Amino acid sequence: MTQIHLPTTQPAARAGVGDIAARYDAAPYLNASYPKTQPARLAAIATMLGLRPPPVPSARVLELGCACGGNIIPLAARYPDMRCVGVDLSGVQIARGQVRLQQAGLTNVELHQQDITEIGAEYGQFDYIICHGVYSWVPEHVREAVLRVISALLAYDGVAVVSYNVLPGWHAKLAVRESLLAHTADLADPAEIVAEARRLMSLLKESGQQTPYGLALRFEAELMEVAPDDYILHDLLEPDNEPCTVTEFVQAARRHGLGYLAESDIHTMLNEFYGAAMAQTLRELSGGLLLQTERYIDIVTGRTLRQSVLVKQDQVRTANYSLGPECLADLHLSGRYELDPERDADGAFVFRTPAGRTVTSTSASVAAALQTLSQRYPATAGPAELMAAAAAGPEPAVTEDVLLDVLFRMLSNNMIDIFSEPIRVGTPDAELPAAPALTRLDAQSGASLTTNLRHEPVGIEPIDRLLLAQLDGSHDRAALCEVVLSAVRSGSIAIQRGEQAVVDEDERRRGAMATVAMILRALASRALLEP
Repeated sequence: MTQIHLPTTQPAARAGVGDIAARYDAAPYLNASYPKTQPARLAAIATMLGLRPPPVPSARVLELGCACGGNIIPLAARYPDMRCVGVDLSGVQIARGQVRLQQAGLTNVELHQQDITEIGAEYGQFDYIICHGVYSWVPEHVREAVLRVISALLAYDGVAVVSYNVLPGWHAKLAVRESLLAHTADLADPAEIVAEARRLMSLLKESGQQTPYGLALRFEAELMEVAPDDYILHDLLEPDNEPCTVTEFVQAARRHGLGYLAESDIHTMLNEFYGAAMAQTLRELSGGLLLQTERYIDIVTGRTLRQSVLVKQDQVRTANYSLGPECLADLHLSGRYELDPERDADGAFVFRTPAGRTVTSTSASVAAALQTLSQRYPATAGPAELMAAAAAGPEPAVTEDVLLDVLFRMLSNNMIDIFSEPIRVGTPDAELPAAPALTRLDAQSGASLTTNLRHEPVGIEPIDRLLLAQLDGSHDRAALCEVVLSAVRSGSIAIQRGEQAVVDEDERRRGAMATVAMILRALASRALLEP
């Protein structure tokens, strides 16, 4: 387990600004991207609701609480005309981000060590503002400052996103948090705190209690088994952790002239996502009103985290919440699902995600379009491209309305993602394959994570490092094969047949070519090859 050494401030005590900075200086947060905060997603949501958000490629983006820049640096790398600013209280995290910036040679992003409460008008206006992992984990005056800064610096047509712990779902986690704080109250070494927190939850998981409380503890214990140390220290045991209801958050935003637009997970706002019976219950409880519906969704589902999208209040007044299939017409879509080999009892085509969500259609033309979208993944396709695929299908093409209706059902069922900008990725059979420059840098620096072209955090496997440094678009497969062979000859890797190492040079070369093909396929499937 990674050893983390923090100041000896007890987590039960409220932390001052210096204490907060010191804790993150000593244990920097995971340096990763957060796909649900990316501007292309926020712009797509605003577009769906009838707004006209600023163009993403040339946008000005501010991130409050940027840590080491893991979320904002990849945006700057992907969009050279974008201007990005990141602010964080931790000097150590900002310094690490600055090193990465210097290595990457990026000049369209700035990182600043600064207290959010001290931000004024010096940075100017921003089209998109991101605040992830801050709001619930700071004192009340800082939460107010977050909303004040967003209100002051957000452009009139801009879009912001803020994440926060939400009630009533977080009540179960509060019980776990209080138990862990009590269990570790006499410990000073943060490494011991983490180890003891894990040990307590492991023991509770094995206690066999069949009460609702015992079941909740086991659920949280299973989550903690795979959670990194920084989640336990910062997300769970940070001195300040104040979940709130969605109503309280929206009311706080309104006090600063901001309006609640939507959730970054837009499908959670569509009643159909919860099934016909629950959708009817939600309508009856809420009277069809937006905020009331969101409140009852939290009550019904026990949601623990929200990523709420904010705009100026005048913009909310123009939003159209009567969402229908036509709202997808100008967006770019992607989906990861497969066509079942057999049709259902009614003869319909069935498409299924790895999570088991399905959509059906009796139209072979619609099926052809959906297969095109699936085959395009991890890249996107627009409705016009899918209509062209439908027109080339085995039967007369359907109308755009029919196709959009199926796509909207897929959105409602969390089967597709939406973006305002196309995502283009490379294929494994490119003559001169290339990985993004930032990914190559991350691989060379020994990072375990990088950000792909979908703005998702993806792992860098040891075998990936073998080729990533060479994928600058100037090496063909023969040259890449020589890289693998060189590693084989040096003993870094071995090509084997069964349990025996291959020593024949021709067979080694064939194995090296197969290894190159395997690595390129894996990188392409994770959106780590440039188009």
